[in-house]
Amino acid sequence: MRWREVAGIVAAFLVLALLPLAHELVGFPAFYLAFLAGALFWIAQATSWNILSGYSGYFSFGQGAFFGVGAYTTAVLSGRHGVDFFLTLPAAGLLAVALALLVGALAFRLRSLRGEVFALLTLAVPFILAPLARVSPQIDGGQGVRVPVPDGTDLVGGFQPFVYLVSLAIALVAIGVAFGMQHSRVGWALFSVRDAENVAEGLGVPTFRYKMLAISITGLIAGIAGSVYALQVGFVTVEGVFNLTVPLFVIVMSVLGGRMHWLGPAIGALVIHTLRDRLAAAGFEGVSLVVLGLVLATLVLLAPEGLMARLRIRPLPVAATFAVAVAALALTQVWGEPLDWVAAGMVAAAVVAFLPVPRRRLVREVVRLTADEPEADAAPEA
Repeated sequence: MRWREVAGIVAAFLVLALLPLAHELVGFPAFYLAFLAGALFWIAQATSWNILSGYSGYFSFGQGAFFGVGAYTTAVLSGRHGVDFFLTLPAAGLLAVALALLVGALAFRLRSLRGEVFALLTLAVPFILAPLARVSPQIDGGQGVRVPVPDGTDLVGGFQPFVYLVSLAIALVAIGVAFGMQHSRVGWALFSVRDAENVAEGLGVPTFRYKMLAISITGLIAGIAGSVYALQVGFVTVEGVFNLTVPLFVIVMSVLGGRMHWLGPAIGALVIHTLRDRLAAAGFEGVSLVVLGLVLATLVLLAPEGLMARLRIRPLPVAATFAVAVAALALTQVWGEPLDWVAAGMVAAAVVAFLPVPRRRLVREVVRLTADEPEADAAPEA
């Protein structure tokens, strides 16, 4: 079964990698590349958050800090010191990893810093970094930092295709890492932390080591994705990066898609990003936060397992609902444009996915999400 999943990932990203070529040959609108680049950014962020918080159960609000460190690293190095953008990418990732290791070393060594206490600790990190960046003239100084366009973007068709391809590569790495971890002893160790950490420690599982690895990977991917975000927006400010937007949205995306499967956060990110974009295009940008808040509250109460488990229960009805809704709107053209039709299809498919399911069948499917056994030599260490 795993080879099919790997083949599906590779095929999907090969098709997506060809879109800039379609932009050049047939006039594929650059707007769609910008939209997809945004979706890929959120896929990378949500997937990286889930590697720690979904797999291990340690809910983190520190995603905004890792993302912000990555964004400012690229902004300062490229904008103020003329460093090549590609050299700033590893620097952004490494600085975010250093911050993640600092947070992890403090939190994971102390047994009292679990659950909501860990969440509050990570919530405090971006609020500490924001004033430091604001008062430091070497970082921001309250003026913001401009990010120049790197040389060589014309080789891939321009700035937007360049950002899109880099975002695609980062999202591919994030999903590949999440997939590999779920099917390895690292994933099993993190699942044991989520289910019963004290029992896992009693059985000899090195939980501290695996949690530090997970938070490091989370920081690495979040920091590199933040670096590309800085390039895309072109001007980095404290208010624009060290806020609660990223941590809150990645939580909503992961909960919607399903935190127990490697693909869940990517599905949730695609749905939420599409809905946000369409609400903003329709002039309801201020209402989008209210809508997403209601979505999160409803999911926590009624369907905490997320979309992924329910998609596996009724894949054909969900796919058929999406296809029929999009086709009906496309043929009649009574409302909106292609992205509006896709958003409507997603909403209709989600409604069908969340229709009542026998509890026993749902529990069985949730268990199956993480039940694929790793290789014989990849069992959790005892």
